[in-house]
Amino acid sequence: MRAKWALLFGFCLVASSLAFAQGGPPLITDDPGTPGNHNWEINVGIIADRRPTVREYQVPQLDINYGYGDRIQLKYQVPWLIRGEDGTATRSGLGKSLFGVKWRFFENDEHGLQISTYPQLEVDNPNHSADRGLVDRGVRFLLPIEVTKKLGPVDVNGEVGHWFTQYGADQWIFGLAFGYQATHRLELLSEIYDFKTPDPGQADTTFDLGGRLKLKGPLVLLFMAGRSFRGPSSGQSQLIGYIGMQFLISSRQKTPPAP
Repeated sequence: MRAKWALLFGFCLVASSLAFAQGGPPLITDDPGTPGNHNWEINVGIIADRRPTVREYQVPQLDINYGYGDRIQLKYQVPWLIRGEDGTATRSGLGKSLFGVKWRFFENDEHGLQISTYPQLEVDNPNHSADRGLVDRGVRFLLPIEVTKKLGPVDVNGEVGHWFTQYGADQWIFGLAFGYQATHRLELLSEIYDFKTPDPGQADTTFDLGGRLKLKGPLVLLFMAGRSFRGPSSGQSQLIGYIGMQFLISSRQKTPPAP
């Protein structure tokens, strides 16, 4: 256990020495950033989570975000799930819908500090995915806090929150994200993410590396891969990954040239 946390601390130190933090896809951790007034951010991604006896894919996950004012973001997210377990047939179907509202309630440019909260409600869709074991039954509600602090040339982005679960155990989440602007088009990312429940077998701590590559126009390529700090005997994630495309749609229209 001590070795795991020593490795985690060392990873943070190395990453933060050259980092400009950015949360959100392809990372799990979120940050206080919003799309901007009347702007859209649409992420279409393929997500993998492979464990020793369970394999789950979101093919795709649709994540739609809209900026309402400069400090508020509205969110809707839904995946198509494919789940396979050893000894059972592979199942697929529509996952849960997630609705969220992010509010960046504090912003101080002088001190480089931003703080937001991002309540999110996850609900069952009117299908049989819970009956078929694709998703857990019932409603979940996430209440998190996100903080970004600028320390000289470094931005450190952290998130902590609590999932309130209708059926089953509640969860705590903790995220720490970093990024490095390698070129004007390529941003390299790193992250440590942890969630805990009363059942130690359900807890997991993962690390990952990824990036965002700006393509032509409003397109951004998103990618990430990582795994748990622990081996297969733990039952935790041996591979997590994200590959997808981000569409940034601005409300600002170019002024037509004068005749």
